[in-house]
Amino acid sequence: MDKYAIIKIGSAQYKVHEGETLIVDNQNGKVDSEVLLFSDGKTTILGDPIVKDAHVKLKISGALRGDKIVVGRFKSKSRYRKNRGYRDTLTELLVEKIELGGKKDEEEKKVVETPKKVVHTKPAKVEKKVATKKSVKTKKVTKKETK
Repeated sequence: MDKYAIIKIGSAQYKVHEGETLIVDNQNGKVDSEVLLFSDGKTTILGDPIVKDAHVKLKISGALRGDKIVVGRFKSKSRYRKNRGYRDTLTELLVEKIELGGKKDEEEKKVVETPKKVVHTKPAKVEKKVATKKSVKTKKVTKKETK
């Protein structure tokens, strides 16, 4: 028998074998999968709800568009017809490896980096000379002064 696993990506579940391609909903560059069942041909491990030690290594091999779905509205005797189409964006995944035990590759590659010291310098004071216009004072004239 062959190694296989049942994985959950998003809200859908897929049965995958090593080396096969899989078409799923759009993943935007990062694939998060959970292994629900793992089988190596001799033993089968069922997760509760996921298998803690199992890991499926997936690689994004391309993006494609799904079939067009055409939706139409129609009202009889009034010449009202509208059509609208929709095509879903899909991601094609390659199942590279199904493994049990050990850490994920991303966790092994993590290296603790020391943060670089950032030196904050204050900007030099810049003096601006602002030219002001001499304001002309005007006197308010009341009705009593005009008579």
